[in-house]
Amino acid sequence: MKIVMTGATGHLGSLVLGELLRRVPAARIAIVTRRPEEAEEWRGRGVEVRYGDYDVPASLPGAFGGADRLLFISSPLRDEEARLRQHRAAVEAAAEAKVGRIVYTSVAYAERGRLPLHELHLATERLIRESGLAYTILRNAYYMDIVEMLGWREALAAGVLPSPPGDWIFNTAAREDLAAAAAAVLTESGHDGQVYELTASSPWRLGDLARALTERSGRPVVHRADPGMQGMVYALLPLSETAAVSPDLRRLVGAPLRGLKEWLADRNV
Repeated sequence: MKIVMTGATGHLGSLVLGELLRRVPAARIAIVTRRPEEAEEWRGRGVEVRYGDYDVPASLPGAFGGADRLLFISSPLRDEEARLRQHRAAVEAAAEAKVGRIVYTSVAYAERGRLPLHELHLATERLIRESGLAYTILRNAYYMDIVEMLGWREALAAGVLPSPPGDWIFNTAAREDLAAAAAAVLTESGHDGQVYELTASSPWRLGDLARALTERSGRPVVHRADPGMQGMVYALLPLSETAAVSPDLRRLVGAPLRGLKEWLADRNV
C-alpha cells in the first residue's frame, strides 16, 4: 500500500508524517510539495519526495500517481476563492490518477458554520463526493492553539483571564491527536465513506482554562467578564459550532485526548 500526502512540511502534516513513520515503512510513504528542497530531512529518512503544486494543476496527477491512500490537507491560503481553485485542481488530479481513497481535512460541523471557511470546505467535500473516488472526510475542530489568542500568558501575570460577557464554549483539539487520527485512517481499513467530526471529548469554558492555569502554575487565575473587551476570537465563535462534541477523535486515537493541562504542560506552564 502506498500512502501519498500533501502538506507534509506544514504543522499538521509533519505530525501526520511522523505518526505514519511509526506505523509503516518509510518506503510506503510519498509526500507532495512545491518545494522539494525543503523536505530533505524526510528524504533522508527514506520517504519519497515528489514535486506537486496546487497552482500548477498539470503537476498533480503524476505526483498523486500510485496512491492507494491520498491525504489531501487543505490549502493554507486565506483567499477562499483561490483555495477552492486549488482544491478543485487537487480533486480532479486525484481522480485522474485513480487514487484508491482520498482523505481530506475539512472543518468540524461545517454545515452549522457561517464563515467563508465553512463554505469552502463544504464545496470541497462536494467535489470529492462527485469525483467518484472512495473518500474519508476528517472534519477537524479548531486547534487547541486558539488558547494562544485568549491571553493566557497575560492572565498568568495578572491573575485574571478576561473575556467579553458570554458563555464561551470550545471543542478544540490538539494537532497531535488530529495527526494520530489521520494516520489511523490512512493505515487502517473500514473508513470508506465516513465523515468524522474530530473534536474534544467534552467542551471547555474559560473558567476551565483559568483553573488549568492555576493548577499548572500554582498561581491563582480567575476568569472575569469585561463588558468593554473585544477580540477576533469572540467575534468568530458565534459563527462556528464550537460547543458540540463527538466521540470520533477519541475512538480513532484509541487513547485519552490531550486537554488544556497537557497543552499548557507542553509550554512549560
